[in-house]
Amino acid sequence: MKTSITHTKTGTIVWATIISGVLDALAAIVAYKLFYNYNPVQIYQFVASGVLGPDAYTGGLPAALLGLAFHFLIAFFASCVFYLLFPRFPFLKDNKIISGMLYGFGIWAVMNLVVIPMSKIPAAHFDVLAVIAIIWHMVLVGLPISMIVSNHYKYSRDIKR
Repeated sequence: MKTSITHTKTGTIVWATIISGVLDALAAIVAYKLFYNYNPVQIYQFVASGVLGPDAYTGGLPAALLGLAFHFLIAFFASCVFYLLFPRFPFLKDNKIISGMLYGFGIWAVMNLVVIPMSKIPAAHFDVLAVIAIIWHMVLVGLPISMIVSNHYKYSRDIKR
């Protein structure tokens, strides 16, 4: 019998991380290009500036790659948290689309209201791009994580049906 990568705990978390991380990265690249004419290096230097401060903007590609690594680390953490919460809360299992959308909003909220204010990134204003970012986090981050984790538990013995 063949086992899919999403039928293992690690495979599920890795797959959720990759899918949500890539979709989030692509959404950020498109949105920040359209709104601010930023290129991908500038976007991920911005992410790295949360730790490096303004020095990230003169750090070139290495700083951008560090920012991209932080981005996927956050996606990994978000995927792990949802994976661990899923079997404990029937709402998540019974409402995978709604819970995924709410989880995406929660990810956006934690990042923008907790993590970024604690970082070296200056405060930003709430604008149209912030609304778009909320929507893309709901649809392109939270929803894929929910669907991948839900699929894992559907075929797993890790949860009571």
